[in-house]
Amino acid sequence: MNSAVQRYIDAASGLTELTRSKAEQIVKQLVRSGEAAGDQVGELVEDLVERQRQNREAISSLVRNETAKAVRSMGLATNEEVERLQKQVADLKREVQHLEGAGGAPAKKATAKKATKKATAKKATAKKATKKATKKAAAKKATKKATAKKATKKATKKATDAAPSDAG
Repeated sequence: MNSAVQRYIDAASGLTELTRSKAEQIVKQLVRSGEAAGDQVGELVEDLVERQRQNREAISSLVRNETAKAVRSMGLATNEEVERLQKQVADLKREVQHLEGAGGAPAKKATAKKATKKATAKKATAKKATKKATKKAAAKKATKKATAKKATKKATKKATDAAPSDAG
C-alpha cells in the first residue's frame, strides 16, 4: 500500500487531533502520488477531518463506557449518586434548622416537659403521703385521747363509787 494512503488511513483512525493543515498535507501527497484527483482535495480533507473526529468520539465513548463498568463493578459511587446524596443532606440540614428555629430543639423541649411532669407527679405523691401521715397521726391522737378519757371516766367512776361506800 502506498505510504500516502497509509498516512491517510492512520490520520483518520488516529486519537490525536488532526489539524486542517495536516489533513491538507496528507491529501496533497495522495494527489501527487496519483491516488486522488486534484479536484477532490477539499472533499478529501473534509472527509479525513470528519472521520478522524468520529473515530476519536467512538474511542472516547468506548473508554467512558468501560470505565463506568469498572467503577460499577468496584461499587464506587458515581458523580450523580454523590450529588443526589449531597442534595439530600442539604435538604435534611435545612429541615432540622427549620424545626429548631420554629420552637427550639424539639427533643430538648420534650425531655424538659417529661421532667416537669415527673417532678409534678412526685410532688403530688409526696403531698398525698403527707396528708395520709397527718390523718393517721391525728387518728392516733384522737384514739389516745379517747382512750385516756375513757380511762379517766372509769377511774373517776370507781373513785366516786368507792367514796360513798366508805362513808356509810
